[in-house]
Amino acid sequence: MSDMNSLKSYLKKLGASKIGFADVEGLASEFIDLPNAISIVLKIPKETIQLVKDENYEEYWKNFHGQIDILTDIALKGEKYIKSLGYDAFGLTMTRNECDMKKLLSILPYKTIATKSGLGWIGRSALFVTPEYGSAVALGAILTDMPLDFGTPITDSQCDECRNCQDACPVDAINPQKWNDRLNREDIIDIETCSEYIIDQYKAGLGCTKCMSECKLTQEYLKRD
Repeated sequence: MSDMNSLKSYLKKLGASKIGFADVEGLASEFIDLPNAISIVLKIPKETIQLVKDENYEEYWKNFHGQIDILTDIALKGEKYIKSLGYDAFGLTMTRNECDMKKLLSILPYKTIATKSGLGWIGRSALFVTPEYGSAVALGAILTDMPLDFGTPITDSQCDECRNCQDACPVDAINPQKWNDRLNREDIIDIETCSEYIIDQYKAGLGCTKCMSECKLTQEYLKRD
C-alpha cells in the first residue's frame, strides 16, 4: 500500500467520513508554507442535527464541540503519522488556524481546501456541502509536503434551484447568487449580518445553523437509514 493510501486508511480508522487531497501551494504562506493539503470531512451525527430542529442549542453546542475535538484529534494524529513516514506536516486546529468570528473566516479556510480536494462545493448559505451529508459536516485539514494525488477541484455550485437555506435564514443574509470560485463570499452572503446574529445568539445561549439543518441534501442524509 502506498504512503498516501495508508494515510487515508489511517485517518478513516480515526473517524473521518471523507478524505481528499489538494494543491494549496502559496495559500498557507501566512503561517506555514507547505504545498499540499489533506481535507478531512466529519459528518455531524443525525441526532445532533435534530437538536437544531428542536432548538435545543445547549445540547447542540456540546455535541458540535465534541465533533471539533474529534477533528482536532484526527488532525494531530495524522500530523504525527505523516512525520513518522519522513515528511513534514502541520495539523490545522481551531487554535492553530484561528477563526475571526466577526468575519467567520479562518486564516486558511477549511472550505477552500475541501473544494480544491473535490469533496464538495459551497452552498447558497456559504456553508460547505457534500453530496452525502449536505452541509451537516465539520471540516479539518493537514498541511504537508508529502506527495499526494490531488482530487479534481469543484469550482461551481452543484446546488439546484432549491432555496431551503435562503428561506430559512432568520435575518435574510443569504443572496440568490449561486457560488462559484470566481466570486467573493460577499456576493452570496451578507456575512456582517450573519455574524452579528450568530454572535448575539451564541451569547444568549442560543444558536442558528438553520441553513445547515434545512439544506435539502442534509434532509436527505437525515432520512437515510
